[in-house]
Amino acid sequence: MHDSLARALDLTRALEDAVSQQDWLRASAIVDERSPLLMTLEPQQTPEALEKIRTIQRMDAAITLQTRSGMERLSQQHGEALQRIKSVSLYHRTGML
Repeated sequence: MHDSLARALDLTRALEDAVSQQDWLRASAIVDERSPLLMTLEPQQTPEALEKIRTIQRMDAAITLQTRSGMERLSQQHGEALQRIKSVSLYHRTGML
């Protein structure tokens, strides 16, 4: 159990790094590897294990904020790209009149 929790913490650090680099594919792969480890945790934990779990929870909260911010940026960029496409399309239609 201790090895699983240590591995989950290592994976959480790797996830934090992947998200900070906006490497969403790597982040997804890390989450897929980490989730089963977290699902095997027992309710009763040692104080040391509880501290690791709390660390993972704090890191997850920060990762969630970074992910939301990244999603908002991507959404904004997507909207801007669509607007540019519409503008170019209108320019071409107007030029053909």
